[in-house]
Amino acid sequence: MVENEFEYIEFLVQGGLQDNSAYSYGRYLEAVSRHLNINLNRSTVASDREVREILDRLSETDLAERYKNNCGTALRAYLRFLGQEQPEFSYPEEISNPEGYAEGAKKQITVNSYERDRQARNRAIEIHGLDCFVCAMNFESMYGEIGIGFIHVHHLIPLHTIDSTYQVNPEKDLVPVCPNCHAMLHRSNNPPTIEQLKDAMQKQKSI
Repeated sequence: MVENEFEYIEFLVQGGLQDNSAYSYGRYLEAVSRHLNINLNRSTVASDREVREILDRLSETDLAERYKNNCGTALRAYLRFLGQEQPEFSYPEEISNPEGYAEGAKKQITVNSYERDRQARNRAIEIHGLDCFVCAMNFESMYGEIGIGFIHVHHLIPLHTIDSTYQVNPEKDLVPVCPNCHAMLHRSNNPPTIEQLKDAMQKQKSI
């Protein structure tokens, strides 16, 4: 099992890797997990030392040398992902910021994004839970273990309208949404509110 594999792939794409290559990295990690019968997560891939130990074990398998090298590249990228040396996610509301709850400063990645605070995100999830505020989807209920703890967080106040940093209120400003609904909330320059998107879904279902 590879912890946060989906987010890892998005991390690679955000860093400039082509989609097919990013998915290949995910498959290499799955191969490591399967061949060595280990879970890859923050505990087992905590530093360069753990990566070297995993690669030493992998060298004893009958995998092709080139395949082992590719697994090593994927593992080192996974370590960077776990350490968050690059932005965590490519959706506009999901870029992490380690500096407290202040938000609003633009950051140039592949497009202009806004800094985000993981503490604020986690606090919002503690308050509101993990069900999408629009469609009520829960990833654990839908996908089981692999979906545990996964959700996006949407900022109710569009940060492109804010010129200076401000203090985010996780209870009032942030709500959990699934990636599909999150994308729809950023679909246009005049994005719908949560309630408007809910209404649109209900109308579509009634057709």
